[in-house]
Amino acid sequence: SSANLSMSSSSSIVPCPTFRKPFQHNSNTPITQTNKLKGFFSGSGSDSMSNPYMARAVVDLTERSPRDVSLLYIGTASYDIPKFRRNQTNAFIDLGCDVTSLDVANQRPDQDEMEEAIDNAHIILVSGGNTLYALDRWRYLGLDELLRTAAERGTVMAGGSAGAICWFDSGHSDSADPETYRQYKLDKFKDGEPEKKAGNNNNNPFAYYSGNAQEGDSKEEWSYIKVEGLGIWPGMVCPHYDRIQSNGSPRMEDFDQMLDQFGQYELGLGIDHNAALEVDGDDFRVVSIPGEAGSVPISDNEEEEDGTTFVPGVWLKYVDEEGNVQRKVCPRSGSLSDLLQEVNDPEKHILVDDRVDLCRKENPLLRD
Repeated sequence: SSANLSMSSSSSIVPCPTFRKPFQHNSNTPITQTNKLKGFFSGSGSDSMSNPYMARAVVDLTERSPRDVSLLYIGTASYDIPKFRRNQTNAFIDLGCDVTSLDVANQRPDQDEMEEAIDNAHIILVSGGNTLYALDRWRYLGLDELLRTAAERGTVMAGGSAGAICWFDSGHSDSADPETYRQYKLDKFKDGEPEKKAGNNNNNPFAYYSGNAQEGDSKEEWSYIKVEGLGIWPGMVCPHYDRIQSNGSPRMEDFDQMLDQFGQYELGLGIDHNAALEVDGDDFRVVSIPGEAGSVPISDNEEEEDGTTFVPGVWLKYVDEEGNVQRKVCPRSGSLSDLLQEVNDPEKHILVDDRVDLCRKENPLLRD
């Protein structure tokens, strides 16, 4: 791509070319509602949202006492399977939050029921799982517009993995992995929880995540796909950035290929498995689970022989004018308008991955 990469006059963290502009939230809500967009986007679903440190950070965004917080869990991406709901809400229940769920993966609630559930929530927590299925189901039910309206009201929009991708323009998704398909998941969990398979140590930053695959396993034949999100915030998100899944392809490397093929115009955000990007209006910060490893190198001669340790973090990635993917570590905090960049002409510049059509045929949407 030979796009003009001349810098804008802003203090952008990475170059802002002429076909992008620094993100500015233009609210469609009445002037009286001066609410900020708030979000918490983690690289993993269950591992992050079950962590008390991360749960507390999400609750703190509401600026309320946990006992005054209503959290709505939407588990469409994991087909409303109870195990995943428990994993991702127990830490919030322990804090004292009032937790309810809106189940739409296998049934169709009344419009009034959906509206009431969304309206009453201070936090909307979306599960990990199959991003494409969740977004298609929400659009089919009209839930996508309710979620956008909630974000404009200042509701905290949160989640990990699929629950992080969904809020952005697009994401690097494992929605084509047959083991994330609805019928496979419902069959697997119909009698409760299957026996756990021993996974690799999660402290290894390049471990197979969540025990999906292990050294010596045969690699599964599936590819990551680009999935279109709700577009509340701009950019292409890659969760589990420092991990490898059952297809044996490191996500950080495959993300580069996806940016080169489908994301020449978009700014990429790679979020490590044990990290999150927190957004509070025009302020952002990177949050990491204490004691966990990641992909961001920190020099400290006392830590290891080579003087480097790796901590969870967030990476910014973009395609330069020579067509090469460049990367930069996201600062630990700063101004969101310096971090995120939106494409000037989404209709022209945001490229669609045709492989989603095959995925939809293999994992058909429930239409009721």
